Amino acid sequence: MKVEVESLGAELKSVLGKKSNIEYMWCSNPEYYKRSAPNLFPIVGSLKDGVYHYQGKTYKMGQHGYVRDVEWKVEKKDENTLVFTHQSDDTTKEKYPFDYEMELIYHMNGNRLEITWNIKNTGKEKMYFSCGFHPCFSCPVHGEADKSGYGYDMHMNGNVICRDFDVESGLALNSESELKLENGFAAFTKDFFDNGAYVIENNQTHEVSLRDPEGKNYLNVYFPEAPLFGLWSAEKKNAPYAAIEPWFGRCDKEDFNGSLEEREWGHALAQGACFQAAYTIEIAGED
Repeated sequence: MKVEVESLGAELKSVLGKKSNIEYMWCSNPEYYKRSAPNLFPIVGSLKDGVYHYQGKTYKMGQHGYVRDVEWKVEKKDENTLVFTHQSDDTTKEKYPFDYEMELIYHMNGNRLEITWNIKNTGKEKMYFSCGFHPCFSCPVHGEADKSGYGYDMHMNGNVICRDFDVESGLALNSESELKLENGFAAFTKDFFDNGAYVIENNQTHEVSLRDPEGKNYLNVYFPEAPLFGLWSAEKKNAPYAAIEPWFGRCDKEDFNGSLEEREWGHALAQGACFQAAYTIEIAGED
């Protein structure tokens, strides 16, 4: 494979299969979605009313946090590995009052791209955060007019229980719905994504694949440690991409009124401690 990563947000922009000449990443066409694979920190999803509260102060923050919009430093670059780093500063502390250092590592290993995020608390107090990945993949990939005949292979028995989600507010609801699978497979229909993202909690699966109309899984995403993930494409547009998003956190619920420390699925990192989040993209037929 050939991989390209942009320093803005340390965002993965291209995974090109050398044998097939297939581009597996979404091309960031703003008609549908201007990004390809943003990295999410210090929140995943949206905050209730666009704010969070910590130690008596109120902080504003947009959806998915801010590191996707900052320049990262290229720390290492060789034939198979790219390492990007970012650390807190006076600007980040206006939005998020913690000291940290982080690195994002992209490592090619045959037909696999391994992505690892290391986050270190360099401050003197416990650090509260969520993080996640938001890769969007080309779908269709064989020149078809739309995603019809494609779908997600969840690699699981039974059906998927999804946290209901309100597109307008970007918040989770207290109710749940069932996404029915046929032998682990959810076929795309034109209205599959019309109600927004599928928010899937509680370690129901740790592998999701994109399958083409011939029944071949052409791209696999592995996320062994992520307790949640999201499935998404632009609402009501039948857009030519599909996301598989490993998450270590989630948007607020519609009735959440707590502080940063109390956000569901959040993480607390002790002084000097490190947190690691990782996932792997595997492209079939390219090894």
